[in-house]
Amino acid sequence: MLKEGLVFADRYKFIKQLGRGGFAEVWLAEDIKTGVQVAVKVYAPGGGLDENGIKIFTQEFAGVFDMNHTNLLRPTHYDIFEQQPYLIMPYIKNGSAFKYIVEGQNIPEDECWKMLHDVAAGLAYLHEKMPPLIHQDIKPDNIMIDDEGRYLITDFGISARVRSTIRGALAQEQSGGTLAYMGPERFSANPKPIMASDIWSLGAMMYELMTGTPPFGNHGGVLQKNGADIPIIEGDYSQELKDIIYSCLAKETWDRPSARKIEEQTYNKLHGIAADPEAKGTTVLSEAEPVRSQTEVSAPQPLTQKKGMNKGVIIGAIAAAIIIIGAIIALSGGSDDADPAVTEVAEPVIVINYDSLAQVSIKESLALIEQADTFITNHEDDKFDDKYNKVEDIYLSALSKLDEALASKDSLSASVSTEATVQKSNVKNKLLGLYKELKESAQYVPEYGQRAEAIAVAISDMIENEPQNEDNNDNN
Repeated sequence: MLKEGLVFADRYKFIKQLGRGGFAEVWLAEDIKTGVQVAVKVYAPGGGLDENGIKIFTQEFAGVFDMNHTNLLRPTHYDIFEQQPYLIMPYIKNGSAFKYIVEGQNIPEDECWKMLHDVAAGLAYLHEKMPPLIHQDIKPDNIMIDDEGRYLITDFGISARVRSTIRGALAQEQSGGTLAYMGPERFSANPKPIMASDIWSLGAMMYELMTGTPPFGNHGGVLQKNGADIPIIEGDYSQELKDIIYSCLAKETWDRPSARKIEEQTYNKLHGIAADPEAKGTTVLSEAEPVRSQTEVSAPQPLTQKKGMNKGVIIGAIAAAIIIIGAIIALSGGSDDADPAVTEVAEPVIVINYDSLAQVSIKESLALIEQADTFITNHEDDKFDDKYNKVEDIYLSALSKLDEALASKDSLSASVSTEATVQKSNVKNKLLGLYKELKESAQYVPEYGQRAEAIAVAISDMIENEPQNEDNNDNN
């Protein structure tokens, strides 16, 4: 049993308990070797895990121990003591976002934007790993606040498999305190960890911090799954902020924004950068080398620029250059003796980073793939029903994004080119499976034949390489 005064692992003297969940306890402790205060998180406290449980925990945690991002609370040490896995982490004296609830105060709007940005940034980093890392337990308790006021995600890398292993060791049916932050898809017959579920949890957490209660009480998205509407957010918050929260809480996973999209939107809001509603396409400039002229005044830049350069911006820049040149000439009286160096205006230099361009398309394709995968998971028996969007169209859109990524293949680094190629092969295999199902069912539903042919255009090479069935071979 863990208690105050205990010297854990012959090194960490427990001072007080900081938190307790369904399968772990967090203690403030003094490292008696250094005198430094640290936070010790002990999993399966008291009972510990068997050798198989220890093996599973260690294997899975090894894959995330080197994660490094500004908005992740990274452990500094991992070990086992008396069959209890434990982590050593920096002690965050400001505690977690749960303090807003304990203190009975609704979070101010400016802090909402900052927390949304920081948590979304951390999630985007996790979601863009290969394979994506799904947190599965975003809630106020797991968002820490450091001395600079940054919000840090903790408890990442604890997969459903690990949670199940620990619960089994502790004879628990499920972890407590998380149902309120589970989206409707988590209550389906075959729930699978997906990125969109983390987004719903983020929305539920923000809703609670803004109103004092989670959107559906302690029932989470199960009520929404059964037809309940998202409750209105009361309080003195802007409609722009409320709309982001509502979008995070969308019932359908494909209607929710990605973590990266939320990060960009909140970054622009925090830095006073207006969104460009007319921007189209996915052409971007290198983040490391943005477009700048020698006369340009430094200004805050969006974290990523996914929409390309607006024509209005280019025209405006040219017009501004002309006005400046005209003003200089006017001031000099139009003299032929004017110093040519004074009137010289450098032309903007555009440097295109093809890896950056390709990575944007790859990320967009991954989001589409996840949407389609989720759709099939939730509608396996009726995924071809007319009342739903055609799932193959989502995969075809993803394939198109990957073709965009590979359009300048000769200019890409080997790693980016390989990533796009692997994902393209993945999508084409998914489309091939749908093609076969539609083709087989076309004898009963003629429209399925047309849908199969639409797929065939995109994967003709794979279809040609498919072995003929035995009947066809016999006839030849």
